[in-house]
Amino acid sequence: SLKYRFARDKITNIDQTASVFIREQEGTSITSTLGQELLYDRRDNRFDPTEGYFIRFDNQFAGLGGSVRFVRNRLNGGTYIPLAEEWVLSFTMDAGLIFGLGQDVRVQDRFFLGGSSLRGFQIAGVGPRDASTGDALGGNRFYAGTTELTFPIGLPKELGILGKLFTDFGSIGDSDSRGSGVLAKESLRASIGTGLAWRSPFGPIRIDFSVPILKESFDKTEVVRFSFGTRL
Repeated sequence: SLKYRFARDKITNIDQTASVFIREQEGTSITSTLGQELLYDRRDNRFDPTEGYFIRFDNQFAGLGGSVRFVRNRLNGGTYIPLAEEWVLSFTMDAGLIFGLGQDVRVQDRFFLGGSSLRGFQIAGVGPRDASTGDALGGNRFYAGTTELTFPIGLPKELGILGKLFTDFGSIGDSDSRGSGVLAKESLRASIGTGLAWRSPFGPIRIDFSVPILKESFDKTEVVRFSFGTRL
């Protein structure tokens, strides 16, 4: 697929207690982006797969006019292995790289890691952070992966409730916001957890309980995550 996006962003009224790197983003910018996505999908179901695999490669080029110029690349994929009825072992990976063309990458264009992308950590809970304010600054590259086992928990099959055991791992770094006041370590983070997934009439619903086992002192963690409308 081919994609084009034109955006005019105006950032104003930033709290004076916010990171100086955030306050530097104040102003108006124009972004003109051309992108393409290649997807090869052999899963039996895109939202609740039990077997098959997929791979997706996405590129975006910003600089067809406007004031923002960057190249963003993202690659993700996964495989799903049925072990028995309602028992599925899955492995998924996601990685991204963005670099500016003659300019730094803006905070809002960088990658952020945490939340559903790395359970056990808050949204944007991992990665470069302003030491004085605690604000997340994002990174220009990241990777994340999940190994997960889905299994029945003894309830009637028609209820559509399954158990999950998982481990998430990943890292993020190489921010254009640099200096002695920035906390940044591109070390491996990881978590383990368990959860429940419900194929509800309104879409997939999940509740996960996870604990970080590899983290940095400045990361922001969480134990419980509730998600709706995402993959089971």
